[in-house]
Amino acid sequence: MIIALVHYSCAPVIGGVETVVNAHARLFAAAGHEVRLLVRRGGDGDCRVVRLIAEEPLAELRAAISGCDVVIAHNVMTMPFDPQLTSALRTVAAEGTPKCRFIAWVHDLAACSGDYRLQFDDPRWQQLAQAAKGFEYVAISEHRAQEFAALTGKRARIIPNGVDPAAVLGLTENIAEFARAETIFERDVVLFHPTRLLPRKNVQLGLAVTAELRARGRDAAYLATAAPNAHQPNDASYADTLRRTRLELGLEKHAFFLTERFPVTSADLTALYALSDVLFFPSHHEGFGLPVLEAALHRLPIFCPDIAPMNALIEHALHPFSEDATPPEIAANIERTLDRSTPHRARREVFRRYGWATIDRDYLQPLLAGTLPPL
Repeated sequence: MIIALVHYSCAPVIGGVETVVNAHARLFAAAGHEVRLLVRRGGDGDCRVVRLIAEEPLAELRAAISGCDVVIAHNVMTMPFDPQLTSALRTVAAEGTPKCRFIAWVHDLAACSGDYRLQFDDPRWQQLAQAAKGFEYVAISEHRAQEFAALTGKRARIIPNGVDPAAVLGLTENIAEFARAETIFERDVVLFHPTRLLPRKNVQLGLAVTAELRARGRDAAYLATAAPNAHQPNDASYADTLRRTRLELGLEKHAFFLTERFPVTSADLTALYALSDVLFFPSHHEGFGLPVLEAALHRLPIFCPDIAPMNALIEHALHPFSEDATPPEIAANIERTLDRSTPHRARREVFRRYGWATIDRDYLQPLLAGTLPPL
């Protein structure tokens, strides 16, 4: 399809609606659609942008949407910042452009806000309180949809805004691509183990606990940096044993030795802490245990053996387990800890419900395809 997104401005202009418009443009383009951005300001150097510069932009608008299958106006139909653009959109939609759908995206409603002292005896304001002929309406929340229905008598679909978890968390390109490819954002629990593949690091326990969590119905993933030991090349046999164990436990798609895919940089390491839910650090012995401190700075609960010096590094967020604890015991402790954590549950809810990939799959592409349930 050819899709025109209309707003007052776009990047580099900064704003909440601009962020959503940019996300929609990216998602539509990724799905194979041609995207045009019709704006008054911004978009310097962006070949997708059509700048509407005339004070009365009707002729420019007609030319810009020529050949379009869908025109989506973000906030322009309900806010007072450009009455001429609002009027032009109402005109072209009422004309019934062949084979073109017009959709008004309602982020804000000036007519329902005390922030805008609108004089509704002025025709420029009246159009903001009336549903425009030829337009479908989308509201970003149930609250906005109810306001819109009370104001206009017309129902609007509800399509929430989203977030880009990789951007918000500051993930590196390598970690963001890995997370998307392996559905890490959709998991129930992500264990992080920064480690070389050495016998004393006890990686086999990480695999066993991950398998146990999955057997208990949790979609668990285990992320080990898994750098080879440059100082003791003979430890390669241990790495081979771990790969066989991973295969035997059916964890090929759930336990990842990341250096098999790319060199893990210090920036990637920081991103992995941001991506994960738990530090799992099951070493048989350590001289210090620096990841315990790093994980605490990232607000991660820390699961490690009850051994010195790790059990004495910090007083909070530490969940030590006995050296003879079984994988079921450790998995149950991880479950209890995360189930009691409101921040963890909120984070997972945002990943599942409001990640842009979810919004695109469940709402945006069905909207374009006309397969959403009828209002």
